Amino acid sequence: MSNRPSLSGKALRGPATLIMILAQVGGLFGAQVFTSTPSLDAQETPPSSVPSAFSKLEGAWEGSGVLLDRPAEFQMRWEVMGSGFVRLTFSNAWVKEGGSLTPVLSSQAVYYLDGSSAIGVWLDDRPQRLTLQASVTDSSVVTHWTAATEEGRTEYLIRSPEVVVVRDFVGVNGAERLFAEATFRRRDSEAPAGR
Repeated sequence: MSNRPSLSGKALRGPATLIMILAQVGGLFGAQVFTSTPSLDAQETPPSSVPSAFSKLEGAWEGSGVLLDRPAEFQMRWEVMGSGFVRLTFSNAWVKEGGSLTPVLSSQAVYYLDGSSAIGVWLDDRPQRLTLQASVTDSSVVTHWTAATEEGRTEYLIRSPEVVVVRDFVGVNGAERLFAEATFRRRDSEAPAGR
């Protein structure tokens, strides 16, 4: 019997819990599983060490666009957590006639920053685990992702402090195919401090 916490119990929340979940599904970046995880909320990362794209993305966003050739709505929240970590919470849903929603995907991702690049892991409710490698500029985060059965690329393109375009591509027969595109607008009440 394992002494690790079960994922089937109570709702799990918080950055330390997310790292525990990532460790259970194979480890964050192949690292050892820690027996205790310090609270990431208590640790501070100097603002200068966070690439400006992640600072610009921080907060909650709502998007609309197309997912697999169908109208869809999207939600994302970026959190700069400290010590070089950034968390993305993401979901999407198809929009039916009449405006009702059919949830498609819900996920969590954690990035570890290293200058103008980042590595990370994405977990979703399909369930799927994606390994992430990102390139970061002042106005974009371009993430190449791989899983056991698929690979692709997601572009987070910052158009203004209030608008982000997200484009998702999947590899099909050696070529990339666009499967989702959305324009996100910042939720006014969710802007990070100092905006």
